[in-house]
Amino acid sequence: MRLLVAGGGTGGHFYPALAVMKKLHKESKEHKICYIGTGRGLEARIAPQYDWLEFKTITIRGLSRQSLTGFLKGLALLPLGLVQAFFAIRKFDPDVIYGTGGYTTFPPAFWGLILRIPVLTHELNLKPGVTNRILSRFVTKVLLSYPDTRRHLTVRDSKVTGTPVRREIDEDRAPANPESFGLKQDSPIILLFGGSKGSKILIEKVIQEFEQMDEKTDIPFQFLIQTGRNNYPPFSERVESLPSEKISVVEYIENMGEVYRMSDLVICRGGAGTMAELVTAEKPAIIVPWSGAAEDHQYYNGKYLEQKGAAFLVEETEWLDYPLVETLTDLLSSRDKLREMSESYSYMDGDSGAGEVVKTLKDTISEGELC
Repeated sequence: MRLLVAGGGTGGHFYPALAVMKKLHKESKEHKICYIGTGRGLEARIAPQYDWLEFKTITIRGLSRQSLTGFLKGLALLPLGLVQAFFAIRKFDPDVIYGTGGYTTFPPAFWGLILRIPVLTHELNLKPGVTNRILSRFVTKVLLSYPDTRRHLTVRDSKVTGTPVRREIDEDRAPANPESFGLKQDSPIILLFGGSKGSKILIEKVIQEFEQMDEKTDIPFQFLIQTGRNNYPPFSERVESLPSEKISVVEYIENMGEVYRMSDLVICRGGAGTMAELVTAEKPAIIVPWSGAAEDHQYYNGKYLEQKGAAFLVEETEWLDYPLVETLTDLLSSRDKLREMSESYSYMDGDSGAGEVVKTLKDTISEGELC
């Protein structure tokens, strides 16, 4: 199989795509895989690490709905991105194109439709974005992470596959070591992260609550915070000045599987990749959706888990006034509620989705060969 994958810009688009590519490569080294992304997103740092993956970049940006200038810049770059995608596709000559949504998916999918190459797009969120809403009418098949997403799309053909997640979260069961992150073995761990770039508002809330505490305040839990590259210097300095030793900050976490296993609760955003990881790891969560997400999709993702009983949803406008330490103390005092939240995931499909996506890609190629 010659598979061309498109997506990127954020971990929510890139990591599910990477899970699918790794799954296919693991099955056979004979498969050829090309990934088209941006030159400035997360994929630009991670994709080149895999020598079996051909990585191509196109110059494109989203059509901002908050800024006229941003919208016009995105519109001006679209023709260039289309031209670059065309030459990348002609050179690689894929059997099938798989896109994980977002603006980077549009140029390769557009040319796939023109050149009569099978195109499968994957809507990773409960409420679809603009790109997938447009493409869903024309592509060969739309893959869905949630069955309820069908009512938001006009599709020719669709299939619920779940969301592909990183293999270490789904399969790795090695013992976790809190001490390697500067944490203690005998104290509950709260994992906080805001995606690959981190989230200032999430971190600020925790540090502010600790800064306002009396030195003698006993906190019955500890935090592991992934800050992201830009947030690490200022927040690490503030953490060092705290009298409490209950917070450990890291710039980036390589093995999220290990960290999920040793955590008792997760505080996070509502991106599609994160939601899939929570389901796979069966971790109770406090979800604070990013208010700037397109179509408010993070809110709907988080609301879905809240309705299932697996998470608390706190809107960003309410976050700074949320009684966080008090809530966590109550939750961890008996742990019954945390256990109930974790058990709520048993009613959801925790399959990683990568295997089902790969199977669907193969079936699509076979169907095309038979036609």
